[in-house]
Amino acid sequence: MSTRQFVVEESWGPHYSALSTNGDDLEHRLFIQNFPHDPKKPDLILRETDADGPSLGKAQFRRLSSNCDIQLENGQDGTQLSKQGFVSPSYKFQMPIYGEKRYLAWKKTRSLGNHNSPHGNIKLMDEKTNEVLAVFSRDGFAFVPGCLDIYGSYGDSFDQIALLTGLAVREQQRRQTTRSVRAGRENVYTMGAAGGGAGGGGS
Repeated sequence: MSTRQFVVEESWGPHYSALSTNGDDLEHRLFIQNFPHDPKKPDLILRETDADGPSLGKAQFRRLSSNCDIQLENGQDGTQLSKQGFVSPSYKFQMPIYGEKRYLAWKKTRSLGNHNSPHGNIKLMDEKTNEVLAVFSRDGFAFVPGCLDIYGSYGDSFDQIALLTGLAVREQQRRQTTRSVRAGRENVYTMGAAGGGAGGGGS
């Protein structure tokens, strides 16, 4: 059973909100700014409450790879989220837990999660112990909205890193799918235009 849950929803524009609850039913609202088209800003900024709240951390996608730089605003060392593999990729990063730096990884799962998603959910695992630390469930066919369940009390920094890295994985997948769909439509349009031109020449 999770000790903390973040319900992630779409907000205005491309942004997201996250409402967290713990075992005492205390609510805490966070806001995630998403900048898919502004190279001068971080791709994701995690803030308290809303768009005007103080920044808690940020994620910067690397342009020529699937990696992502994660940095919290509490002075803790940043970490790099690194994609491993292609057929069934995992997303690995390093952070302090249990008094030592551990490698953690987001991996796909179809057996865990609160939502029955055709795309599957992702689980955050400790690479040393294979312990499942969190699960990010998709909401139906959505790429990013869903809920993050954290299984244990590891502190606010862990919660923020788990949320930022999970969101980064989901948002990268959403952007990649959007680009692929757009490229497919452009190819269909180009082929159709070329075919029309060829047909016109034969009349």
